[in-house]
Amino acid sequence: MIRYSTLFVLISFAAYAQQPETGRSVVDSIQLSEVTVRGYETNRPLLETAASVNVLSGKELNQRFGSPTLVPAFNTLPGVRMDERSPGSYRLSIRGSLIRSPFGVRNVKIYWNELPMTDAGGTTYLNALDVRSIGRVEVIKGPSGSLYGAGTGGTVLLSGSTSSLGESANRAEVSALAGSYGLSGQNYTFQTGKNNSAISLNYGHLQSDGYRVNSRMYRDNLALNATFAVNPKQTVSVMGLYSDLMYQTPGGLTQAQFLADPRQARPSTRVTPGSVDQRAAIYQKTGYLGFSHQYRWNDRIQNTTVIFGSLTDFANPFITNYEKRADQGIGGRTVTKWQLVEEGVPTQLVFGGEWQQNFTVDRNYGNRRGRPDTLQADDELRASQTVLFAQLEATLPLGIIATAGLSRNEVAYGFTRFSVQPVVAQPRGFQPVWLPRVALLKKIGESISVFASVSTGYSAPTIQEVRPSEGTFNPTLEPERGTNLEAAVRGQLNRFQFDVAVYQFRLRQTIVRRSVESGAEYFINAGATNQKGLEAQVAYNLIVPKPGSFWRSVRIWNSTTVTNYRFKNYQQGTADVSGNRVTGVPPLVVVTGFDAETRAGLYAHLTHQFIDKFPLDDANAFKSDIARMLNATVGFRKVVAKRWTLDAYLSGDNLLDQTYSLGYDLNAFGGRFYNAAPRRNVTGGVKVGVRW
Repeated sequence: MIRYSTLFVLISFAAYAQQPETGRSVVDSIQLSEVTVRGYETNRPLLETAASVNVLSGKELNQRFGSPTLVPAFNTLPGVRMDERSPGSYRLSIRGSLIRSPFGVRNVKIYWNELPMTDAGGTTYLNALDVRSIGRVEVIKGPSGSLYGAGTGGTVLLSGSTSSLGESANRAEVSALAGSYGLSGQNYTFQTGKNNSAISLNYGHLQSDGYRVNSRMYRDNLALNATFAVNPKQTVSVMGLYSDLMYQTPGGLTQAQFLADPRQARPSTRVTPGSVDQRAAIYQKTGYLGFSHQYRWNDRIQNTTVIFGSLTDFANPFITNYEKRADQGIGGRTVTKWQLVEEGVPTQLVFGGEWQQNFTVDRNYGNRRGRPDTLQADDELRASQTVLFAQLEATLPLGIIATAGLSRNEVAYGFTRFSVQPVVAQPRGFQPVWLPRVALLKKIGESISVFASVSTGYSAPTIQEVRPSEGTFNPTLEPERGTNLEAAVRGQLNRFQFDVAVYQFRLRQTIVRRSVESGAEYFINAGATNQKGLEAQVAYNLIVPKPGSFWRSVRIWNSTTVTNYRFKNYQQGTADVSGNRVTGVPPLVVVTGFDAETRAGLYAHLTHQFIDKFPLDDANAFKSDIARMLNATVGFRKVVAKRWTLDAYLSGDNLLDQTYSLGYDLNAFGGRFYNAAPRRNVTGGVKVGVRW
C-alpha cells in the first residue's frame, strides 16, 4: 500500500509536468492562499499558518457522504481517526490512539462557535451535535496547549452554518433522507441576515434501527446562532444547543462470535447477562447556552469574551449496573488581539484566559433488565480548570513568520462518596504546568511554505478516568506529558496541491484502558510511548474550468497516514511489552477520492479507504483485520427560478460489502474486541431550499 500511495503522488506530479502553459493562473476548487485558518487566533491563510491544520467545508461534511454523521468526513483527514461502534456512539483520536476512549471523546479539546465544548472534567458530548447544522470544521493536529490548554492530541474548532453580518438575505431549507437498516431523518433550517443581525435556527431528527441487534438510535437536535452588531465597535452573539439522544449498545463480540454472526449483540454467559437482557443503552439529554461579546477598541486592538453554561442528564443501563449522571458546567474564555507593530516587523500579541468548573452527581445502581435497582455508589465530583495564555507572532524579513506561545494550566478534582460511611472528601490536584510552543514558517515564493515547530503536550486524566464505570476512584492516576517535534511543507503548483508533515511525539505516563470480565473499564499509566508519523495530503485538479464548459470541477486527491508508535519502559504485569506497537494505531491508512461537478448540476464523489492491521491489545497478541471501504455518492443540485434550490442524491456505503469492525474495544477482557459495521447499504435524500 505504501507503493500504491507513492505511485499516486508520482502520477500527480507527472500530470502536472505534462500540463501545457496557459499563460494565466488556473482557477482551482481550493486555493491554499485563500483558505483562512482561525486556529491559533492568527486568521491567516493556510499557506502562512505554522501548524498542521486541516479544514472540512460544509460540502465535505454534508454532500460527499449520504449518511448524516461526522465519522466519514473526519476519516478523510490524515492523522485523524473517528469510530462509531453503534449509531450515535462516537470516538475521536488525533495523532494518537483510541486507547483512552472506550466511548466518547478524550484527549482532544473541542470548541463550538468559539465556546468550549470540552468541559473541565475532560468530557466532550460531541454526539449531541448534528452534522447538518455544522458549516465548517478545523482540526489542529498535535499539542496545542500553548493557546487552548491541557490536551495532548489536538484541537477541533466547529462552526455553525449561518448567515454573515451585512448579508441581507433570508433562507429556508427542508430536507429528508431514508436508508438501509431503518435509517430516516428530517432537517429544517431557517436563516436571516440583515446589515446588523444574522440569525440561524436548525432542527434535525435522525433515527435508525441499526445493523446489529440492540443498536437502535434516535436523536433530536435544536441549534441556535444569533449575532447582532450593537454599533460599529461591538458585536454580541447568542448560541444555544439542545440535544435528546438515545442509542442502544450491543456490546463487543469475541472473534468466534463475530465470525459466526456479526449482527448479534453480546450474548449472555454463565456469569453475566447479555446486552439485550439488560436493555443496554445510553440516554443523554444535553443543553448548552453561551454568549459572546466582541469589542474592537480600534484598528489594532480587539477582544472577544464568551461565557457559557451546560447541563447534561445521562443514563446508562449496562451489563452489570445502571449509571445515572448529571453534569453541570460553567465557564468563560477571553481573547485579546493586539497589533503591536504594523510596519517594519509586523507583530501581533494574543493573550487571555479560560476558566471552567464542573459539578457531577454520579450514582450507580444494580440493573434489573433495564431498570435501576439497589444503590451501589452515590458520588459527587467537582472539576476545575484554569488556563492563562499569551502568544507573540512576528513577520520577519525574508518571508519568515515566527510564533512563540506559552500557557499556564491548572487542573483539580474533588471526589466524595456518600454511600460509604464515614463520608470523606478526596481532593486530587495537579501541579500547575507551563506549556510552550515555538514555530517558524518560511514562504518560498507565493505558493509554497515550510515550517517547523516544537510544542509540549499535557493531559490530565479526565473525570471518567479517575472515576470510571468500574466504580472506584483512582487518586494515583498521573497526567500524560509529552514533547512534539514537527516539520512540514505545503503549497500549490498550478493544479497540484500538497501538504506533507513529519513529526515525533515522545509521551510519558501514557494512560491506557483495562477492563474487567463484565466489560467495565479502569485506567492506568503505562510507561512511555515514542510516536513517529508522516501525514500527506495531495490533490490534483484534472479540469481547468472555463466559461460555458460542461465541467465545473474534476479532482482527485489522496490522504496518507504512516505511523510507528511504540511503547517504551512498559511493564504489563510480569511481561515487558516495551517495543510493542501502541494499541489501536494503524501503521498505514490510505484514503483516495474522486470528485466531479458539472454546470448542469450533476455531481459525484467516490471515496476509498484502506486501513492496515493494528494491535488490539498492549501485548500485540491480537490484531485487527485489514479494512477496505468504498463509498460513492451521486446527485443533482440545481437553482430554479433564481430563488429555489433542489438537491437530490443517492449514496452507497461499504460497496465492497466487507465484514469489518469500525470500532474495536481495545484491551477488552476475554477478547471481546469486535463491533461489526454495517454491510453494503444505501442512503437517499432530497433538499429543497428557498431564498428571499
